[in-house]
Amino acid sequence: EDISTIFKAADKDNSGTLTVDELREVIEDILIRYPQMDLYLKSNRLFDVTDLFRDSDGNEREEVDIEGFKLALAHVDSQMKSLPATAQVAAQQGTYLSKCFNHMEQCKSNPEGPLRFRGSERHAFRPFRYKHFGQFAPLGGEQAAAELPGDWVSLGHSTQWLWYSVYASKQVSWRTRILVVSDWTRRKVFGRDSSRI
Repeated sequence: EDISTIFKAADKDNSGTLTVDELREVIEDILIRYPQMDLYLKSNRLFDVTDLFRDSDGNEREEVDIEGFKLALAHVDSQMKSLPATAQVAAQQGTYLSKCFNHMEQCKSNPEGPLRFRGSERHAFRPFRYKHFGQFAPLGGEQAAAELPGDWVSLGHSTQWLWYSVYASKQVSWRTRILVVSDWTRRKVFGRDSSRI
């Protein structure tokens, strides 16, 4: 349904096909409205959305019909996975929602989202975009593994200390940060307390 509406909005001359110029006119709104498209292009190192519409030999097409348009967008959508159920995702979603709630009245009169393909107005808000900051895994023996943006992987003691600093900085209050750091220091000096196990 949405694909047909987008296609009709982009097809200015009602020819039943989209030229590269017609596609470029709506692509910015498509990338804002569907962040998964932008992620797909970046992860596959495609520099332009028109790269999606190349033929099987890799040649650029002059025009794309509705079926080619649907196939390309369906392919992108099938490659995308849902967001992981982690605290990192939840924290970013919470920040996004609080921003939406705080600016609700302002966005009613001055919408910031992409154009609606059905109608002439805009969506009130931009869609949620998740930014992956990496992940840590403890390995035991004061060692950890980290996968960080840019396909950078780190192992060892220094990674454990990096994890400690990130974890402490994400605490809500200074009181909690001090308690967490003092607990780690006490454990380092005196060892783990196994009397309660």
